[in-house]
Amino acid sequence: MQCVGVLPIKTIRKGSAKLKHEMVRLARFALRMPGCSRRQASMATIARVAGLFVLVAGVSASAQTPQTPEATIPAPSACSESAPAFTQLTYDENNRYFSNPNCRTEFLDRIKFIPLRGDNENYYLSFGIFTRDRGDYYSHPELGSGPSENAYLLQRYFLHMDLHLSDRFRFFGELASSLETGRNGGPRAGLDEKQLYVHQGFFDLGLWRSGKDSLTLRAGRQEMVLGSENFVSTRDGRKIRRSLNGFRRTWVTGDWTVDTFALRPTLDNPGNFNDPPNHASSFWGAYAVRPFRFLPEGNVDLYYFGLDLQRVPFDGKGSGREQRETIGTRLWGTTERWDYNDEFTYQWGWFGPNDDIRAWAISTETGYRIDSNSLKPRFALRAMSFSGDQNPSSRTLGTFNSIFEKGPYFSYAEVFARRNLVALQPYVELHLSKTVTLTPNPAFFWRESPRDGLYSVGNAVIISGQNSNARYIATQASAQVRWKMNRNLTWFTEYAHFFPGEFLKQSTAGSNMNFWTGWLDIRY
Repeated sequence: MQCVGVLPIKTIRKGSAKLKHEMVRLARFALRMPGCSRRQASMATIARVAGLFVLVAGVSASAQTPQTPEATIPAPSACSESAPAFTQLTYDENNRYFSNPNCRTEFLDRIKFIPLRGDNENYYLSFGIFTRDRGDYYSHPELGSGPSENAYLLQRYFLHMDLHLSDRFRFFGELASSLETGRNGGPRAGLDEKQLYVHQGFFDLGLWRSGKDSLTLRAGRQEMVLGSENFVSTRDGRKIRRSLNGFRRTWVTGDWTVDTFALRPTLDNPGNFNDPPNHASSFWGAYAVRPFRFLPEGNVDLYYFGLDLQRVPFDGKGSGREQRETIGTRLWGTTERWDYNDEFTYQWGWFGPNDDIRAWAISTETGYRIDSNSLKPRFALRAMSFSGDQNPSSRTLGTFNSIFEKGPYFSYAEVFARRNLVALQPYVELHLSKTVTLTPNPAFFWRESPRDGLYSVGNAVIISGQNSNARYIATQASAQVRWKMNRNLTWFTEYAHFFPGEFLKQSTAGSNMNFWTGWLDIRY
C-alpha cells in the first residue's frame, strides 16, 4: 500500500476561494476588452474559466480525502495488455477488455463495457461507432461510354449496440446511414445511398456447450464472411455493406467449425427503413473449417452453397431464373516465411427453361516474407481463372458466379467481377514504418472465353463479348497506402490507371481510365 499525502482542509479552501475570485476577475476583464464583441468576449471567458474550473474541480476532489495520517489509497491494478484491435465485423469485437476500469484510457471507452450484474462479465451492454468519409474520382468511369469525369463524396455511419445476458444469450443491433454527394448522374442504385436503415439486428442463442465444444443459433439480419471472401463478404469496398436475413447455426466440435445457414440478401433501396429482405433471392449452404496437418501449418475449408435467383442476365442468353449449386475446397496456411491460399470450385444447376450450368474456378495466392529487412516486404502473386460461357447458342451455361463476392479484390475501382476472367496480379507490401504500408499491385486481365462478356459485381452485363474475339482486357497500374494513425483512426488511399487491351478497344471507346479513392475510418 502506498501512502498519499494530502493538503489540510484550510489550505485547500483558501486555494479554492482564491481561484474562484480569479475566475470572476478574468470574466469581467474579458467582457470589458476594447474592440471585442460580446460573442468574442464570451468565448474568451469560456476558454479562461474552463481551464480554471478544471483546477478548482481537482482541488475540490482532493478535499474529499480524509485528513488522517492513516488514510491511504490502494494502488490501482494496472491494465495487463493493450486494447484489442478492431475487427472487420463489428459484432466480433470483444469488449470484456474494458471491464477493467483502468483499461478505459479514452473518453468513449466507458461506453464499450457497461456492467449489468456486478462483476459478472457475461452480463453487459456495449455501444460502438464506425464512420467512413470517402472521396472518389474517375476519368472515363464507364470505359469511355459515360461522362469523361466523375468526382464525389461518400459518407457511411454505423452505430451499434451489443447486449449480453449470460454466456447463452446475446442481442446485437446496428443502425446505419450511407450518403452520396456530388456524383454526376446521382447515386448508383443499391451501391451508394440509403438514408437510414437497420443494417444488422440478430440474437445468438447458445443451444449446447460442453468444454470447448458448442452449438449456437443466430437468427435475424447479419453480416457474414466465409473463408477468403471469394463467395461471401461484407462488400466493404462499397458504401452500403451487405447484410443477409435468416438463420445461421455454428457447431464447434474438436478441430472442426461448421456453419450451416439459410439466408436472403437485403434489398438496398434508397430512403428511410426501406430495405426488406429480397424474396427473389435465396442462399443456403454449409461451410466447414479444420486444420490440415498434411500441409505445412495447413488448414482446409470444405463448402457447399445453393443459390436461387429469380432473374439474372447472361451475355448472349438474356435473363432468366438461375438455380446454382457450388462445391469447393480451400487450402491455406502461413509458415515462418511462406503463406498460401488456394481455392478450387465447381458449379452446376440450371438457367432459364433449358440450360444446364457447368462452371468452374481456380484461385491461388502465394506470398513470401522477409522480416529481417527494415521494410519487412511481402512479395505475393495472385493467379486465378473463372470460367465463361463457350457458346451462347448451346444449352450449357459456362459462366461462373462468384455469388456475394468481395468486390475490391484487384482494386477498389471494381471495374468488373470475377466471371469469365483470367487474372494475374503480382504485388509487394512494404512497411514504410510501424503504421504505414505501401502496396504496389499491378494486374493483367484476360477473358477466359472469347464468346462471353464482362460482368459487374452486381450481376449486370457491362460489356458484351459478342462483338470481339480478342481475349486481352486491360492492364492495371496501381498502388495503395494505408496509415494506421492510432487504434481508432485509419487513412487509406489508392490510385489506379487502366490501359485498355484489344478487347476493350474493339468493344468500347477504348479510353484509358484513372481512378483515385481516399477515406478516413473512425472507430470507437
